[in-house]
Amino acid sequence: MSRPDADCPDALVSAADLADRIERLRALFPQAVGERLVEGRTLASVDLAQLRRLLGPHAADGEADGFGLHWPQRAAAAAQIASPPAGRLQRCPGAGLDEATTRNGFIEGDNLDVLKLLQTGYAGRVKLAYLDPPYNTGRDFIYADRHGGVRRGAPDADRTRRHGDWLSRMYPRLALIRTLLADDGLLAIHIDEHEQPALTLLLRELFGEANELGIAVWDKRNPKGDARGIAYQHESLLLYARDAATLLARQPLRRPKRHAQQMLAAARTALAASPTLEEARSRYRAWLKSQPQLSGGEAMYWRLSADGRVYRLVSMAWPNKQAPSAEYFEPLIHPQTGRPCPVPVRGWRNPPETMRRLLDTGRIEFGPDESVQPQRIYYLDENLYENVPSILPYGGSDDALLRTLGIPFDQPKPVDFVAAVIGWCTGGDDLVLDCWAGSGTTAHAVLKLNAGDGGRRRFLLVQRPEPLDPRKPGQRAAFAFCEQHGLAPDLAGLCRERLRRTAALLRAEFPDWDGDAGFRVWRCAETPADGTECTTLPIPY
Repeated sequence: MSRPDADCPDALVSAADLADRIERLRALFPQAVGERLVEGRTLASVDLAQLRRLLGPHAADGEADGFGLHWPQRAAAAAQIASPPAGRLQRCPGAGLDEATTRNGFIEGDNLDVLKLLQTGYAGRVKLAYLDPPYNTGRDFIYADRHGGVRRGAPDADRTRRHGDWLSRMYPRLALIRTLLADDGLLAIHIDEHEQPALTLLLRELFGEANELGIAVWDKRNPKGDARGIAYQHESLLLYARDAATLLARQPLRRPKRHAQQMLAAARTALAASPTLEEARSRYRAWLKSQPQLSGGEAMYWRLSADGRVYRLVSMAWPNKQAPSAEYFEPLIHPQTGRPCPVPVRGWRNPPETMRRLLDTGRIEFGPDESVQPQRIYYLDENLYENVPSILPYGGSDDALLRTLGIPFDQPKPVDFVAAVIGWCTGGDDLVLDCWAGSGTTAHAVLKLNAGDGGRRRFLLVQRPEPLDPRKPGQRAAFAFCEQHGLAPDLAGLCRERLRRTAALLRAEFPDWDGDAGFRVWRCAETPADGTECTTLPIPY
């Protein structure tokens, strides 16, 4: 995919994609598509008035009659998508780690400029864009990029302008991120209650409502103490696919059952310590009852089969209100008594051929006699993954981990939470993009996942060199740390130091892991100090 450019003003598609769509429109409505000369170039031209006449009553008046998201600065925000980036990417040799071999990257600069530069070479390559943008809480909302899209807002500032400022910053960035996603790519973006409604409308417009995969609630277990109304203790994680059908066909959003391996190990221990199967079953059930952290679904796996496998039973009743055909009411014959067992009132869930296959493979359990309705067997070792639930309980920050790393950050995201989200949809050498890198939690999570499962996932972080202010309590310790260690007192430099320490920590934690824990560094420079420009991709393919 080519990058969006000035021939595509709203830049939600590339110039090449737009030209292809116009040609398809010409095939359908040849009367409405012609040509015109613009600055010496012949361009396809769509006569909107003629197209409106051809569509008749199906034509709408756009913003006048349509449903959508509108704010005063929208046109200016759209223009930023097509405007050229300031400067180019300049290599920073020696600023990274294992630079000769790594395929991870860190880019220092304004993310809008960087996203524009990445359109060449990176379009369609990102598997997951994991974003944690500024939330616009209304308290001194500042984001001083060179584009002027966001201004300072005091607590009593006009709310409409403040929401518009925030949308103007998000709109061009999200539009550019969408073009970077692979066909089976996913966007996961954090947001709190202040802008979730507006962000949802914006993402539905950019990605299409059909590509909305849902909203996960991150329960931080710590209600806000300064709430004027409801004390929120959660954030939301909005999930949108570049193409939901492609993503779900290739890799449905699933997560490992959190305690499955622990349960299987407990069953093996019970079997090894017990002279009889019944005693092993009793030991295993007693262990389950002593584990309050198990989910309700996990606790249902309390049975041990004759060959020592952990399993649960599930009803085979027809789940829908509309009755099935007569064949779904054929009774199953009890294997010992030879008599028919009760059929569910609404019939069986599966047709007769499926029921016969389940019987032949030993996946149906009968009661002691024909009076008990048979149920289907699900073995835990064959069902280690589950659908991602809408509520995700994790602690609010990873302060203890960062104390171990020796780096002060204010309220960092929990690595295990971020790793869980990344694990839902990535594997192999998938590329994970985070263009609000902050403390570098996304990179830490990618490396920890790779160390744990042997994956080769790569990260690409983008972070402005946002100065740390020693006058602010949340930044004072970080500023002092940078001065003490000879680092530039800004967020980008602090993040890179965390990446270096994370690599050392994971090497110690996983001594047999020899994966890529390095990163190379680029700077988005308007005028490179040495007059050179980056001519290669941040991550080679």
